[in-house]
Amino acid sequence: MLTAGSRLVELRLSADTELLFLARLVAEDLAVSAGFGIAEAADFRLAVDEAAAAQARRADDGAMLECAFRCADGMTVTVTTTSSWAFPPGPDEVGWHILRALTDSLDAWTEPAPGSDGWRLCVQFAKEPLHLPH
Repeated sequence: MLTAGSRLVELRLSADTELLFLARLVAEDLAVSAGFGIAEAADFRLAVDEAAAAQARRADDGAMLECAFRCADGMTVTVTTTSSWAFPPGPDEVGWHILRALTDSLDAWTEPAPGSDGWRLCVQFAKEPLHLPH
C-alpha cells in the first residue's frame, strides 16, 4: 500500500534476458536511496535479478516484463509478464529458495491476462533495510 511518504517506480522492458541489467541497476539505486546498506542493496539487486530472470524465462515471445518498485520504509517489488504457461515461479525451483533467503516476504500468483487467452504471471516480494535512516 502506498502512503504519502512512499514512492512508486515502474520499469517496463522487453522480457529479454539481455535487458535484465536495467532492472538490477534500478533495484540497487532505489535500495541505497531507501536506506539499505551496501551488502543489503546487493542482496536486493540479486533478488530482483532472480525474479526478473524467472519471469523472462516464462514470458511469451514479444512479451513485456514489468517491475514495480514501491519504496516506503522498505521496498516491495512486483515483477509481472504475460505467458501462455499458467505457472509462476514456485517452491519447486532453486530460484524460489534464493528469493526466499534474500527477502522478508515472497508470493507468486497467476491471473488472466487482460485482452488475451494467456496468463499474467506475478511475483512479489518485500525487503526492509536492517537499519532505517533517521
